[in-house]
Amino acid sequence: MSFDRTASFRGGPGNRPFVLVGKAGLHRLQSFRQRLAAALTRGGLRRLAMTNFTPHVTLLYDARSAEEYPVEPVVWTVAEFVLVHSLKGHRHISRWGLRA
Repeated sequence: MSFDRTASFRGGPGNRPFVLVGKAGLHRLQSFRQRLAAALTRGGLRRLAMTNFTPHVTLLYDARSAEEYPVEPVVWTVAEFVLVHSLKGHRHISRWGLRA
């Protein structure tokens, strides 16, 4: 994965996520997301499958909002997919290794 810009997402007052985003370098992740959405739909979870998806890494939350800004690409290899329950904290439910 490769992220090459910073930006702010909308959030509640005083709680705007400042994130890394990218255009290039995320094609395999977006393809994985499409296949996952198709599997969720086949499993009867269409509502969950059709949510908006913007690959990002949240760096911090702040009251201020920042305009999109280019940065040197931040790149790493993803080795596993983790299902996380995140309503109150984060609890890993299951993990799956990914192949290239």
